[in-house]
Amino acid sequence: MRGSNQRARGTLALASLFALSAILGACGSTPPPSVAPPTPQPTPVITPDPHLSEPVTADQIFTAIRVAKLPLSVNNATAGLPGAPIIKQINAQIANWPLVITQYRSSEVLRAALKWDPAAGPKQGDPPYSWVAMNILISFGPVTGKPTAPDADRQQQAETLSALVDPLLWPIQQKSMAPVPTKTAPPPASPPPSAAPSVAPSKAP
Repeated sequence: MRGSNQRARGTLALASLFALSAILGACGSTPPPSVAPPTPQPTPVITPDPHLSEPVTADQIFTAIRVAKLPLSVNNATAGLPGAPIIKQINAQIANWPLVITQYRSSEVLRAALKWDPAAGPKQGDPPYSWVAMNILISFGPVTGKPTAPDADRQQQAETLSALVDPLLWPIQQKSMAPVPTKTAPPPASPPPSAAPSVAPSKAP
């Protein structure tokens, strides 16, 4: 009996030792560090260049103006005769003020037909606002009589028009009773090609 009791006590002591070792091992172990997944880098957004290339159509300009919150209405559109300087003219209104978008065959044809001189300013029979860029003429306001200085509402409408078409047509020239600032800087002028240095001819005998 004594031997059985001793074996039982030995077995119990060994089991207790194993249990204590397991507890100590559990308390002393540290969980593996958690590794955060790498943060994906945002894809760069490429802003397309809205600038149009000549020849520009009157429809392109009218579409850009139509998306703005302006009291815009369309009267009609006319096409020029074959060989005429004008290809198309869109006649519209903004709050009962005429808005005319005229598409010429080229910028050279436009300036020759209008004898365009932005430094001259509006004169008798000109609208209060005119913008020219490439082969497009945009006129805003009545053309009867001598143009007068517009009120604040008309000036705001003119500034909205300029902000809409300026990114498409820069650089813009204007003849206005109250000049409207353009928001897009003209493209930088490309430097002229440098001349290669001249090499003196050899005077070898």
